[in-house]
Amino acid sequence: MFSQIKNLDGGEIYLISSLLMFMIFFLIVGIYLLKLSKKHIEIMREMPIRENKTEGYEEN
Repeated sequence: MFSQIKNLDGGEIYLISSLLMFMIFFLIVGIYLLKLSKKHIEIMREMPIRENKTEGYEEN
């Protein structure tokens, strides 16, 4: 199994590019999460609770 990893024969570009795409994706997500406004986070946090309170309890 490890012999396939040792003998790439020109396939290392796929490994490097997939690692770069992985790192870039998570860097973008991390930056996006850090830049979110606290008010937006609070609204999203309270959304399920507010929806349940406004709809009330329904019996079938």
